[in-house]
Amino acid sequence: MNVFDYSILSFLNRFVGQYPHFDRTLVSLSNNGFLSDGIITGLCCWAWFKHGEDKDKNKAAREILVSGMVACLVSIIICRLIGMVFPFRIRPLSDPTNGLHFTNGTLDWEHWTSFPSDHAILFFTLSTCLFFISRVMGWIAFADTVFVVCLPRIYLGIHYPTDILAGAVIGVVIGFLANQSAVKSSLAKKVFMWKQKSPGSFYAFSFLFMYQITVSFYDARCVADKLIKILLN
Repeated sequence: MNVFDYSILSFLNRFVGQYPHFDRTLVSLSNNGFLSDGIITGLCCWAWFKHGEDKDKNKAAREILVSGMVACLVSIIICRLIGMVFPFRIRPLSDPTNGLHFTNGTLDWEHWTSFPSDHAILFFTLSTCLFFISRVMGWIAFADTVFVVCLPRIYLGIHYPTDILAGAVIGVVIGFLANQSAVKSSLAKKVFMWKQKSPGSFYAFSFLFMYQITVSFYDARCVADKLIKILLN
């Protein structure tokens, strides 16, 4: 563990166990995507219907959201690729040699590499996209990402600070690239055609997709990992 990570973790670790109710609240936030990640997905739905069903007034925001949803998939893929390329990094709460103690969560983190933070990449990507739609929504999304999604994961030992910082940089870059005019207009064109031809299937898929965002594509990643293992064997 580098000095930067250790200094922050050791400082925060002094408070672990002193306020049990606070610790349990953070554990609930980290385990329950609806309580933390749901705020940003709610903002995305708000942005989509910002001007009701007026497709002309909503066009710019919806182009950004469509591009942002694709960017979310790209961000998760990039995160998984980085995780496979870089050496496995054990999470702070799973490392018995660091001398730190953490509040135990309910998830098994031992088999997931710590670097980079998939939550940070995903929600900084979305927050950046929302910032292009509305400065107010963007700042709310960034505040939620930092204080509700990311910082508790450092406090609980799920991630090192550098995991979060790396994820934040990658997420902001992906979100910025997704908002380039050529990218968002080309992606949105086909999606808008789908919505016009079959609004029922479009909104059904959108609901399922937004749910996967609230759980950081955990279900999809588990299925993909199992399929890869089957194919490789």
